[in-house]
Amino acid sequence: MANELTVLKLEECLDALIDYRGKTPRKTDFGIPLITAKVVKAGRIETPNEFIAEGDYETWMTRGYPQIGDVVLTTEAPLGEVAQIKFLPVALAQRIVTLRGKPGLLDNGYLLYLMQSQEMQAKLLGRSSGTTVTGIKQSELRKIEVALPRLSEQRSIAHILGTLDGKIELNRKQNETLEAMARTLFKAWFVDFEPVRAKMEGRWQRGQSLPGLPAHLYDVFPDQLVQSELGDIPEGWVVGSFADAVDIIGGGTPKTSVSEYWGGEIPWFSVVDTPAASDAFVVKTEKSITQAGLNGSSTRLISKGTTIISARGTVGNLAIAGCDMTFNQSCYALQGRNGSGNYFVFLSAQRMVEQLKSMAHGSVFSTITRQTFEAVCAVHPPVSVLHQFEESVASLLDPILRNVNESHSLALLRDTLLPKLISGELRITDVEYRLEA
Repeated sequence: MANELTVLKLEECLDALIDYRGKTPRKTDFGIPLITAKVVKAGRIETPNEFIAEGDYETWMTRGYPQIGDVVLTTEAPLGEVAQIKFLPVALAQRIVTLRGKPGLLDNGYLLYLMQSQEMQAKLLGRSSGTTVTGIKQSELRKIEVALPRLSEQRSIAHILGTLDGKIELNRKQNETLEAMARTLFKAWFVDFEPVRAKMEGRWQRGQSLPGLPAHLYDVFPDQLVQSELGDIPEGWVVGSFADAVDIIGGGTPKTSVSEYWGGEIPWFSVVDTPAASDAFVVKTEKSITQAGLNGSSTRLISKGTTIISARGTVGNLAIAGCDMTFNQSCYALQGRNGSGNYFVFLSAQRMVEQLKSMAHGSVFSTITRQTFEAVCAVHPPVSVLHQFEESVASLLDPILRNVNESHSLALLRDTLLPKLISGELRITDVEYRLEA
């Protein structure tokens, strides 16, 4: 296929290169979303959390307006993250350049995957400069050589890889909805005590179903609230320490100097493996250990479904183990006891983290210790309620795990196909046949 490729400098393939480096916009609490280097991750633009005023938009965007389909590239801190603009209007921050393929020569979808390829990433790094912060100048970026197949093949490659990414994105959005519904259900049952209040106010009658409250749950809940040190709580429920609901397990790290301890089949979780909040489950970790590493260290093997919480450094990150795994000493594993199920523990830990942040007046709390779990007060429902909740919330969280596993498989397929398609090792007809099969 080499004789079918056209080799050009990147600048010769672009219709536009928009660069706002050296400028700092006046940021506001709301307005036009600002795309910063912090929100360009793993091939997508995460929800922006910084904005510029609508009135400043025209005066700020004097170097050019982005369009749907344009490819954004982070030029430093970090270098080489790539994504495609899917919504407008957006403003562009420092450390971001926007690339637009020249019509008839370079397809924007293909450009997205071309810039993610190992070959292009290596070229970016090779032309970078800086010691403390590695970055690439626009003049160097323009000089990078690219090898382009014919336009029809570019579009086919972008379509195949984009279809995989589209399914991953659909799973992510489904997970966002399901995780939010799970949090809402937890809050209704264990914070607002909505089932009890509905009975007290006559809104829920025996044999009747309400949203989130099937008729068969009617007798599980009491019909009145009683006073406690935490305020009114359902009759028969008790107040205790958060630690009463969980067994707290510490982690560990096998000696890094012993090569036989690393690279095995046992996942080893650290804070870098924290999934997106909506995904909840971690199914793949950056590092893994061997059985010898497990036996020769203080790390512990926890079962699928166990909650992991980061306790030092980056504090309060949560994940549910999507398979049996180990974890480092900067985390705790929380396993339910006294009737507390896996999902009740995870959602309770979410509420605990929110409470800790509130107690710290919005600042980042630096450490979670065993004493922290003991100091946080919580309402403990009876086992009958806990069992019913676990059954109800499983219908929301189990599909998240299936989606996460599917997305992981799709990402592996995409990452396998991408370099082969970009290099021409695989032809489009070969891939289409394999995908259909």
